[in-house]
Amino acid sequence: MKKLMKMGMVFTLLAGVVTGCGDAGEDKVLKVATAAPYAPYEVMNKDGDFEGFDIELGELIAEELGYTLEWENLDFAAGLLAVQGGSVDMMMAGVSPTEERKKNVDFSDIYYADSTANTVVTLKDKGYKSIDDLKGLVAGCQDATIQQITVESILDDYDLTLQTRAQYADIVLEIINGNIDFMVCEEANAVKFLAVYDELASFELGVGENPEGNAIAFKKGNELQDDFNEVIQKFHEDGTIDELVKKWFKK
Repeated sequence: MKKLMKMGMVFTLLAGVVTGCGDAGEDKVLKVATAAPYAPYEVMNKDGDFEGFDIELGELIAEELGYTLEWENLDFAAGLLAVQGGSVDMMMAGVSPTEERKKNVDFSDIYYADSTANTVVTLKDKGYKSIDDLKGLVAGCQDATIQQITVESILDDYDLTLQTRAQYADIVLEIINGNIDFMVCEEANAVKFLAVYDELASFELGVGENPEGNAIAFKKGNELQDDFNEVIQKFHEDGTIDELVKKWFKK
């Protein structure tokens, strides 16, 4: 009987260890919202997998901290709401911090800021060269982006009409089909579209506020922000982010 009792205790302890390991493993999985396609930050490759600057950087940070990431593709606006509501742990999708967004989510330090200027994309044969050429036209922006906020701030000054879509790719098709006159996006995103569509041209918007850069969005009061900031700082210092920029923005 004593042997049986001892064996029972051993099995109980082993079960506890296995259960504990399972809980720890689950704790090390983070759900991350992204908003593909948004080249070069996040896209879906031909195999249906995520790739891009944000994806690779996120995976490297997670590896450094011992986390596994589960990526969830959402519309940009839905991603921010998911972070705010806690259905995901964070969002990496070329997100720019703003004072309004900071009321609802927390942000990491800036991890990229070089090619984030607000840029106009339009048809080359229109000959538009500056914001003054766009007066009275129809502008397109992705829902809930800082570019939408910027365009909304100049609507009256330039007599613009604004239409929003969930994806920039949809706006590009609207421009080509003549339904929208131009869109405003980040410079890096504009470069990718011009590489695909010969009929497009671009120039810097030149008015309103430019984004200060891109950062990771976390739920308010999260416990991840400080650890992620440490790794972002490390990757700035050791050249990891520079190498990723060369790979995804300059190829």
